[in-house]
Amino acid sequence: MNLASNRTSKTPNSEQTVWQNHFLIDWIGSFLVFIIYAGNRVPDVNEPHYWTKAAHFWNPDFGRGDLFLESGDVHWAFYLMFGWLTKLFTMEQSVWIARLCTWGLLSIGWAYMLHSLFSPSEGRGKLINTRIPFLATLVAPIWLAGMHWGLWAGEWVVGGCESKCIAYSFFFMGLGELAKRSFTMGWLCIGIGSMFHVVTGLWVIATCGLALLWIDLAWNRGTIVPWIKCQLVGWTLCIAGFLAGAIPAISMDIRTASDETTLSAMHQVYTRLGHHLSPIKFSESRWSGFLHLLAIAVILILLVRRQRTSWRIEKTDESERKHWLRDAPPVFQLLMMTAWMSFLVAAFGLAFDVVFSNFAPRFAAKILRFYWFRWNDVTLPIALALVAVGLSTGALQFAQHAFWKRTLVQVCSLVAAIAIIWSRHQENSNEKIPVGEKLNFVLKSDTPAAQVQQYSDWKRVCDWIKSETKSHELWLTPRRQQSFKWRTSRAELASWKDMPQNAAAVVEWNRRIKDAYQYDKQKNLLPITTEKLEELRSKYDIHYVLLDLRVKGQTIPNWPLLYPRSPESNSSFAVLEAPSSVDSRNTPATQEMLEVKKQ
Repeated sequence: MNLASNRTSKTPNSEQTVWQNHFLIDWIGSFLVFIIYAGNRVPDVNEPHYWTKAAHFWNPDFGRGDLFLESGDVHWAFYLMFGWLTKLFTMEQSVWIARLCTWGLLSIGWAYMLHSLFSPSEGRGKLINTRIPFLATLVAPIWLAGMHWGLWAGEWVVGGCESKCIAYSFFFMGLGELAKRSFTMGWLCIGIGSMFHVVTGLWVIATCGLALLWIDLAWNRGTIVPWIKCQLVGWTLCIAGFLAGAIPAISMDIRTASDETTLSAMHQVYTRLGHHLSPIKFSESRWSGFLHLLAIAVILILLVRRQRTSWRIEKTDESERKHWLRDAPPVFQLLMMTAWMSFLVAAFGLAFDVVFSNFAPRFAAKILRFYWFRWNDVTLPIALALVAVGLSTGALQFAQHAFWKRTLVQVCSLVAAIAIIWSRHQENSNEKIPVGEKLNFVLKSDTPAAQVQQYSDWKRVCDWIKSETKSHELWLTPRRQQSFKWRTSRAELASWKDMPQNAAAVVEWNRRIKDAYQYDKQKNLLPITTEKLEELRSKYDIHYVLLDLRVKGQTIPNWPLLYPRSPESNSSFAVLEAPSSVDSRNTPATQEMLEVKKQ
């Protein structure tokens, strides 16, 4: 598999490939697009979740005693690949190094897939002979715009450094290889990607396999036995990679009682991850964006379907022309059919959710927990981007004398590309609180100035905790945060963001969340009391409390106050320690001192 560059070549319908078409140039361009799009402050939304686990994987003393960190290592390949960085660098430095590596690998996979489709080269069968300069670089923003504004299940590819970003890199490489009929290398790449993210790999394998089956056997009337033989080695390698990622999760479920497995699925689908797993819980804005994207894709495809198309390929006899997609090059067929299969998978998941979630939720949860909608969020924008590029370059034509239609597609694609790059650049430039902390940290009702002050208080108290407290004691932490372990390397009773992977730990996590945080009828968080602390101490042996003074009505429980004390000042957070005797509890003077500091 040559990833260095596209060879300069000639085809019957094209001149010599110019330098802008070379793979290396396009890889650099795609890499820069990804950096601009995703280059926000550390940590991003899931980075504390993945990177604290990666650090613990290589250093068990990091967060020793934390339920999440000591639960099953489903994404072991990611932890093995990058976790060692945390032993040499700070957490933030480690993430930035890994981000650049991940985006570089992702841009390789993206550019390779696109060049397998549009770049002319000898010996690759019927390709689309169109010389698009900076091909992958120009298509990437269109695809990113579709995912950014049209996502349905909250899936993204280009962002913070986590396991699925590596997986998609290999999935894209695999699609490029399969499109060129290089089945062994293609399935091997998909198998490697599945090792990094097994759930996504499941749907990539299923949809690509079904797409190839339909194209080769139904459309091209091939025979089943030779088709299986040419795929067999690739399938074996792919299954090996998939099992390497799946066996840890499967073994954890096997060791868990069926009731706990069912409860775990219920907590995942209807409590913690409904915004990814259950369409009836998706937000209105998600539905709106997805339906708009779907409408645009359908209109474009129907416009092409109603007109006579003219692919710039090594054409067969004119009498053999069929429907525009059946007449398309095999590489285009594969990507479009994979997108279609992904949409059917998502449609089935939607129907299943609507039918079963209301009257058989336990059964529905066990099915829906497999992320039926994730791959569709990626492939639908890819399909839209491919059709748009095909139309705007003339590789795929509406009809003769339809120049205005092609111009319209070109203008819309250009506007979408510029808009997403500009908006993301503005967001990243103006970001004062990293997304990975802001989403679960601040209240929208707070002013921006108040949010920044609270974030400053948060960093200050975490720095104090890291340097001034015992490292292997259990903490009760604020409900509205997800970066305590990231900043302190201390274990916490439970974090809403850090739901474990194995079923038994998920059930325990849910029990701890319910025990630690109570709400009133208006779903407002209730203050922590001395009685609640004593209960949690007796039940879970918590030793420290990081108290959130932003909670309405929160006062200082009758436990020893460690922070803030003069000369420290922090109006948002306080640190308490479990009392060793009655004499060590807070006094009215201590309470009064803290109230003065808050004012």
